[in-house]
Amino acid sequence: MLAVAFLMRVPARDGGECHMMRRWTFAQRVGAGVSACMLAGLLLLATLLSAAHGLLNHTEAARVALQQTLLAGCVGLAGVGALGFVLHHALAPLHARHEHSEQRLLLLMEAVTDYALCFLDLHGRVTAWNAGAERLTGWAATDVTGRTLEHLHPEDAVAAGVPQAHLERAAREGRLLSEGWLVRRDGTRFWAETLLTALWDSRGRLRGFAEVTRDITERRRMERAQALFAEAGRVLQPLSGAREVGEALTRLCVPEVADACILFLPSEDGQVRPQAVACADAQAASRLWEPLLRSPHGDEVGPSHVVCTGRAELLPEVDLERLPLALEHTAHGELLRVLGVTSALTVPLAVGPRVLGALCLLSTGARRYGQVDRAFMEELAARAALALDNARLLAEAQGALELIGVAAHDLGNPLASLQLRLRRLRLLDVTAHEPRMREGLAGVEGEARRMGRLLHNLLDLSRLSAGHMTLDREDVDLAALVREVAERHAEQATAAGCALTVRVQEDDDATGKWDRLRLDRVVTNLLSNALKFGHGQPVDLSVHGDATHVRVTVKDAGLGIALGDQQRLFRRFERVHGDGPHHPGTGLGLYITHQLVEAHGGSIHLRSRIGEGAEFTIELPRTLQGRSCLALQVSV
Repeated sequence: MLAVAFLMRVPARDGGECHMMRRWTFAQRVGAGVSACMLAGLLLLATLLSAAHGLLNHTEAARVALQQTLLAGCVGLAGVGALGFVLHHALAPLHARHEHSEQRLLLLMEAVTDYALCFLDLHGRVTAWNAGAERLTGWAATDVTGRTLEHLHPEDAVAAGVPQAHLERAAREGRLLSEGWLVRRDGTRFWAETLLTALWDSRGRLRGFAEVTRDITERRRMERAQALFAEAGRVLQPLSGAREVGEALTRLCVPEVADACILFLPSEDGQVRPQAVACADAQAASRLWEPLLRSPHGDEVGPSHVVCTGRAELLPEVDLERLPLALEHTAHGELLRVLGVTSALTVPLAVGPRVLGALCLLSTGARRYGQVDRAFMEELAARAALALDNARLLAEAQGALELIGVAAHDLGNPLASLQLRLRRLRLLDVTAHEPRMREGLAGVEGEARRMGRLLHNLLDLSRLSAGHMTLDREDVDLAALVREVAERHAEQATAAGCALTVRVQEDDDATGKWDRLRLDRVVTNLLSNALKFGHGQPVDLSVHGDATHVRVTVKDAGLGIALGDQQRLFRRFERVHGDGPHHPGTGLGLYITHQLVEAHGGSIHLRSRIGEGAEFTIELPRTLQGRSCLALQVSV
């Protein structure tokens, strides 16, 4: 039994097990113990045989003593034999199971090739290394067994003590899941997810660690791509100018996907020139401008060629001592030398067949661009191209709206003069004896008024879209304003066959700080709509004020508006009853009305049912809250 214990654990001089015993498996140790028992039994048997031979040559007393010794030896030999038999039959199944477990573990480790599996001792030295670990890292089992895994970590991580800190944390917490850069044997890096698990024996003592590692570089790349796409959508879409989009795009790429990023756009003279530049190194940024300001030829390799062909150009490895012949003596080749570029990628910014520009990504460190980066950046460039195209369309639309505003403003004065002359002509006595002339002049005057409202609406639309509408606040009596508008439309109401009524309670205070001209347009648009769709039914205007707000209601008993159409009625160019000679219009009146009411901090509500007319109510606070300049974000 002492031999079994000796073989199971042999202490070394340094206080640990000897090196040979540490490398023995449990099954080998059990086998050695059984063999020791059998050897002890054989030695005891030899001793007994020698004692039996001595019985023949001794005296009677000596024979009795030897017989007793022989008897005791036989009993001991039987005990050793029984012990060996029991140990063999009791430990044989355990040995078989243990051997089977080791074989299964070995097969499992060898079968898993997508993960790196290894076992570490207490000090982090490798004791087992599978084929997956060799495939993933490039290191063979013979190269790493007995060594720590510090050579798999970047130098800065080793200097910071990261590997040892991971072991200590895993020993303290039981397991540790971490992500970070690891280094292969050839020096390339990969982003790894590592699960480090502490191994404990039945007595709760730490025996070592098991480590499982997998390469998640592509998953991290996809996550970064999704995050970058989301950030690009958030940053680029609200911008309204090509320069703003370019600056935001280059800042987005540095340092996430490049050390330097340049956006090239064609100029009016056809030359492809830099529009926006971002560089992680401020000193390098000052050096790159000289080659950038050179005008490249149309067939030169680089951004100019990408704009011309619409095809991306990829330089995975750049050897500055041996540049390709196509880059020699070119502006792009000089740029690569000046910055010390190690890899470059230039992708077109295209919308359909149109190429709007080129995005050049430059790496000056360990980053290397490949086909995956090319596909990723082409998708990002396509989104940036849409943002650039939207900025161009928005600039053109704003220019058109400004032109509309200028035209509407210039047409307003002669139209007002025309309306005044028509009114004077209609009031002359010469028309009293010519009914047809009087009716014709009244019709022309009505069309002139409608044209005037249209011009005012176009002018307001231009200012709203450009964000340049300013409210001129002053003390306004809304009741007096409503009466004035009603008086101006008295003849129109008579011509439409609508009885026009204005209701204002005598004790109501309807004054507030508002823009008189804008509110005049609001009431005019609502009253004109009521007369247009009133169909000869009465039209009522009422004004009511309380302590904080004043409400104006315009109610008619005409066609009415379906519930599903009431929300879209306040959108631009939306019409419910369609076009035709009986209901002419552009769909701008209620849109402008809604915008002007909201600019005053108020609200507009509609109550209507088909065949029962419509009731519009505007509610205005007496004091204008917030800014007096209305700036709207208009989508084109």
